[in-house]
Amino acid sequence: MAKTKRNKLAVWTASVCAFGMVMGLVACAPQATTDDKTDQKADENKTVQVETPEADKFGVVVAESWKDAYPDQYASYLENESNSPDSGKHNYLELYPALNTMYKGYAFALGYDEASSHLYTLQSVKETPRTTKKEQLAGCITCKTPQFTALANEEGDSVYKEKFNDMIGEFDEPISCYNCHENDPQSISTPGTYFVKALGNDAGESSSVPMSAQACGQCHNEYYFDGETKVTSNPYTGLKEMTPDAILAYYDDMNFKDWNHADTFAPMIKVQHPEFETNYGGDQSPMAKQGYSCSDCHMGTVEGENGEYTSHNWTSPLENKQLIENDCSKCHDDLEKKVKDIQASEEERVTSISEKIEDMTGKIAEKYADEIAAMKAASEAKTDIPAASEELAKLQTLQRNAQFYWDFVMVENSEGAHNSKLTDETLDKAEAAVDEALTMLA
Repeated sequence: MAKTKRNKLAVWTASVCAFGMVMGLVACAPQATTDDKTDQKADENKTVQVETPEADKFGVVVAESWKDAYPDQYASYLENESNSPDSGKHNYLELYPALNTMYKGYAFALGYDEASSHLYTLQSVKETPRTTKKEQLAGCITCKTPQFTALANEEGDSVYKEKFNDMIGEFDEPISCYNCHENDPQSISTPGTYFVKALGNDAGESSSVPMSAQACGQCHNEYYFDGETKVTSNPYTGLKEMTPDAILAYYDDMNFKDWNHADTFAPMIKVQHPEFETNYGGDQSPMAKQGYSCSDCHMGTVEGENGEYTSHNWTSPLENKQLIENDCSKCHDDLEKKVKDIQASEEERVTSISEKIEDMTGKIAEKYADEIAAMKAASEAKTDIPAASEELAKLQTLQRNAQFYWDFVMVENSEGAHNSKLTDETLDKAEAAVDEALTMLA
């Protein structure tokens, strides 16, 4: 496992880990303007008259149709092609062997690879073993193409009950313009109506959350499929309920489970990718409190042949030289040097938020796997944990809680960078649940 950790560190330090360092360093960056910067640009351009191209059969104007009206934005959108499935992606089941035990009995144990860019969302969902080796419903297409979003909004909840393989062949447009703008590139919107509903009074232009963050959040969130309707749903209403504790309580109250663990039969929850909740839920992250939006850090402002525009190459803030020089460096004038130092030396342990989280998640994962092994052994022996006993129920609850808190951090794509305080607290709760179970099993 030590070699595995070193390999994973080498892989992530140059990308996500480095991003984590920047996000931690810019936490005290100057106050952003009250209105979201991306919204301002949209407002400034509203006088420009652009003819809307013809939509496809789903009512979606595909990205390529906008290339003449918005050549710079379209060209930068295509830059995402470099982050392809063939660009050296990694198998998390190999990098974290404990995941094979933790996810046992669930589709993620069949295949769990590092994500490619938004341009490959359809390809990725078609090719993952989670859909090729196990029959799924159409809800798995949510956020993989704007065409499914438009279809669900048009036809209603019934589409979620359709078979994945019966529908996936109908779609050919990955994440693109419609997801954040519908068919009006000069405005920002959230066509993911289930997420708008979950935001409640915190949705829309009047919210304290910038619209560009809401647009990102409609896909970068924790969700589940309703047991009866199979509709993609969120386990909360409003920002205050978007905390790990409140979300777990929500699932407990409704007796929700994604699957029963294959070895212990514990009712388990598989967290998705709670970037929005980590930033804007509960007490909120330092960056969110200062008014920064997802796009401020992940979509740089670029000077092109046609003037200044917002890049649609979604990437790490480290790759946005203008952001570092004009924004981050107002508080961190030596930021670039610090970043280079970190990238140049793997031995700079504990200097990065992400490296700390990497170390913690690895240790907890190993302890968690030990817990499952001990529960399985005791259950098979039929001596230490009688079937259906209160002790077994307690152990299953501890396993469920540990899985939930650990996974909340594992699948949130910043490794602590977005909200290091919340990340530390959540991992502490995961470890506490594991330790309590191991004590019971000793």
